[in-house]
Amino acid sequence: MFDPLYEEIVTNTSDVMVYMVRHLFIELVLPLSIFLSVMLTLFLDWSWIPISSIERDRGNSLEEVKKHLFE
Repeated sequence: MFDPLYEEIVTNTSDVMVYMVRHLFIELVLPLSIFLSVMLTLFLDWSWIPISSIERDRGNSLEEVKKHLFE
């Protein structure tokens, strides 16, 4: 079997197991973790984190960004 991602030949069962784990991580675990972190950032209520008035005046809050994103 030929692994086109790493351009190597998979010949024995240990190589097949490494191939499967590597591709499972790259194609499933990594994209799902990125997706989950983005969704948590957008949909969780982060207003419980105290920030100073200087930081509040410095830029857009996460709530304002969410409002503009979903409009």
